[in-house]
Amino acid sequence: MKILSLSIALLVLFVPAKLYSQSSQVEPVSLEQALRMAPEQEKKILVDVYAAWCPYCQRMHSEVYVDSDVVEAINEHFILVRINVESDETVSYLGNEMSEAEFARALENRNVPTTYFLNHEGAIIGAQPGYLEEGVFSNLLNFVGSDAFLTQTFDEYLENR
Repeated sequence: MKILSLSIALLVLFVPAKLYSQSSQVEPVSLEQALRMAPEQEKKILVDVYAAWCPYCQRMHSEVYVDSDVVEAINEHFILVRINVESDETVSYLGNEMSEAEFARALENRNVPTTYFLNHEGAIIGAQPGYLEEGVFSNLLNFVGSDAFLTQTFDEYLENR
């Protein structure tokens, strides 16, 4: 009986936390939607290029993209798009129809995960390959999102914060 009570108590404690973390995620939209929304909302586009088999991609999705600072930075500056390097799903990029895999190749993607930053018109601002910890990623999102990258290096940005 004690084990059952303990199990119920643990469920009561952890289920709400799990529900909260799910609700604090940023929901990705299609590339076509992002290209439509970005100029209207005056936001940049964040393209998360990943593969289903990639453990670092899975960690980015389950640990980094749910971090409250990361979520806040994305919501403030970006519209999130996810592109699977192996998907045949069709995307539309500036009038060109192609699969997600073809779009990743068009980006000259070499690694997963890779984060691409696009301006509100869909032009590539830059890319960051690899897994990034929450704190580094949120700082990078704010650095690019605030246009600080136009006048200073990332290190200078971090020093001035």
